Amino acid sequence: MRIYIAAIIKDECSSLLEWIAYHRVLGVDGFIIADNGSRDGSRELLSSLARLDIVTTFDQPTLVNQKPQLPAYEHILRSCPRDIDLLAFIDADEFLLPLKSDTKLSDFFSEKFQDESVSAIALNWSNFGSSGELFAEEGLVIERFTYRAPQSFNVHHNFKSVVKPERVNRFHNPHYADLRSGRYIDVLGRDLVLHPRYGNGVSADVIWSGVRVNHYAVK
Repeated sequence: MRIYIAAIIKDECSSLLEWIAYHRVLGVDGFIIADNGSRDGSRELLSSLARLDIVTTFDQPTLVNQKPQLPAYEHILRSCPRDIDLLAFIDADEFLLPLKSDTKLSDFFSEKFQDESVSAIALNWSNFGSSGELFAEEGLVIERFTYRAPQSFNVHHNFKSVVKPERVNRFHNPHYADLRSGRYIDVLGRDLVLHPRYGNGVSADVIWSGVRVNHYAVK
């Protein structure tokens, strides 16, 4: 299956190339990235990568009285080429992590989506803190930040979504898609159960199996 990452970024130049290279190594086929007015060289970097056919990029300005993320997602869904099977909607501070060394992203998602009824899968967060750093330092994000909260940390109930783009109407929020048809599942292949209190974008259980989303919230 052809797997792309969809994202919106702003001023991420210091770690953007790492984020793209990391996911390329894991087998992600491409990236559709909206730029929200970056001024640190991110837009120029994306344009260079676009010339190499590594990313597709477009400008997403901030709209009056509306955050830019959901309009960017809507644009990506509307314009997504038909030969892209799956879109992973994540941010530039989030890294997809196979939890076993022999797990390949393509194999994991192909297995989960081989059931034609499946339209989306929820991947829970794993949140990383500062690892004792007070200021931005040189080095890779995934090497600088190595301490995370335990699985029981309440924020880990948040998830990000990998979807079949043609089956999505829109996103309710950056975490949770409104599906035209089909099932939303968890990483174990079960029907997704939302949190009884917090609802859309928050799962009842925190499941770290197969693949999770490492969230470097203070990178």
